[in-house]
Amino acid sequence: MIQSFYDAPGNVLVAEDGSAIVENGSKFREELNEINIGGGLEYWYSDVLAIHGGYFYEHRAKGDRKYFTFGAGIYYSVFGIDVSYLAALKRTNPLANTIRFSLKFKFGNNKISSLTN
Repeated sequence: MIQSFYDAPGNVLVAEDGSAIVENGSKFREELNEINIGGGLEYWYSDVLAIHGGYFYEHRAKGDRKYFTFGAGIYYSVFGIDVSYLAALKRTNPLANTIRFSLKFKFGNNKISSLTN
């Protein structure tokens, strides 16, 4: 796991004769390109209804995935269902226009009881 922070070979340049040369000083820049950025927000109403949205970014040299997600969920007792839509920013994204469904089930008792003497 630690090795993944320093194993990038750097930007490879191809010379006219077909030989490959690693660009000087490009190893750290390539390591930074390997960082994916993602974030999202979710709002719950009365612990029953949820709406959420998010964004994902990946550098063009490492896959070029960029998309927004939007969705909603509903809980009833211990069961829940969540539906989300992935809106890709590029038509070549294999996940473009994907709809995802999730079924949820809460295990255990999540209420904290107080002890009395």
